[in-house]
Amino acid sequence: MLLHISVRWLSLERCITRLLRQYGPLTSYFKSLNEKQPRFRRLVDAFSKPLTEVYLLFFQATLPMFSTLNLLLQRERSSIFQLHGEMTKFIMKLCARFMKPLALQGRQVHDILYKDPLNQLPGEKLNVGFTTRATLNRLLEAGDITPQEVQLFQQAALAFLVRAVEYGINKLPLKEALLKHAKFVDVQQRTECGVEDALYFVDRFQELLPFHQPEEQDKVSEEFLEYQLMDIPMPQDPTTFNVEEFWGSMSSIKSKVTSLSQFGRLSKIAALVLVLPHSNADAERVFSMVGLNKTKTRNSLALDGTLSSIMTVKMAGLEPQCFKSPQPLCEAGLKTCYQHLQ
Repeated sequence: MLLHISVRWLSLERCITRLLRQYGPLTSYFKSLNEKQPRFRRLVDAFSKPLTEVYLLFFQATLPMFSTLNLLLQRERSSIFQLHGEMTKFIMKLCARFMKPLALQGRQVHDILYKDPLNQLPGEKLNVGFTTRATLNRLLEAGDITPQEVQLFQQAALAFLVRAVEYGINKLPLKEALLKHAKFVDVQQRTECGVEDALYFVDRFQELLPFHQPEEQDKVSEEFLEYQLMDIPMPQDPTTFNVEEFWGSMSSIKSKVTSLSQFGRLSKIAALVLVLPHSNADAERVFSMVGLNKTKTRNSLALDGTLSSIMTVKMAGLEPQCFKSPQPLCEAGLKTCYQHLQ
C-alpha cells in the first residue's frame, strides 16, 4: 500500500488511516532512535510536531470526497450518464466546506465566487472534520500548540480547499455538453430530460445514427415520450439497477399492434451513449497489463504475437480452474502424514 501511495489516489486515504492508527507507536519509535540519515531526521521532526496529527486528520476527513469521484472514474461498467452530476456534486461539496451557504445557493459551478474572502467562512468555522477540530482544540487547551499555530493550520486548510476547487473546475469537463445530454439513458433521471437530449447525439454522430429526417426525429420523439411514461420497476437498492441490461431489453420490445420494434431508434441512441468511455481508466489498465508482461527480462514480446495472445487471455478473464482434491484423497493424505510424524 505504501509503495503505490505516490501514484495511486485510492491508496492515499488508506495509508493516512493506517498512519493515524499507528500514530502513537510511530511517534515513540522515531523519538527513541538516533539515526543520522536525512530521511529519518525529517520523519523525527514531523512526528515531533503536534500539528502533524492534525494535518493527517484533516486529510482523512477530506480525501473521501476525492476517492468517491475516483471510484466512479475507475468503474468498468458504463457510467457516463452519472459523470456530470457527480462532478458537480464533488465541486459543491468542496465549496461547502469553506464557503457560506448563501454564496452557493442558486449558483452554477462556474459562477461560484469561491476566492472572494467575503464568501468564505472564518477559520474557526471551516469544516475540517469533527475529529480534526476536537484534536486541534485539545492541543490548544493543553498548551501543546499556540493560537498562531491554530491560525496557520486554518489558513493552510483553506488554501488546500480553494486550490482543490480551482483545480477541479479547470480540469474537469463540467461544460461538456455531451455529459449533460447523456443523462437521459438513466432511468432515474429520465423525467428531468427532454427529447433534445437524445437528438443531440443524432446531430453529433450523424454517420452512426441515421435519424436526421424530420419523420425519423418525430419517431424518436414518440419513443422518448413513451420511455418517460413507462412504469419501470426499480430494485430496493436503486444503485444496483443495471442500465446496460435495461437498454438491451428495450431494444427487443415490440409493438403489440405493428410487431415492430417499439424503441428501436431510442435504444440505438442509448447504446451509442453507453459505449462512450467515461474516463481513461480502461486504457491505463491495458498499459499496466502490458508493463506487467513486457519486462526487462521479457522485452522481445512481439505486439502481434505472444504479447497480444497474453493480453487476449487476460482481458477475457480466463482464469485456470483450480483442482479440487476428492475427500477420500484428503483423508488418506492426512492419515499418511500423521503416521509419518509419529
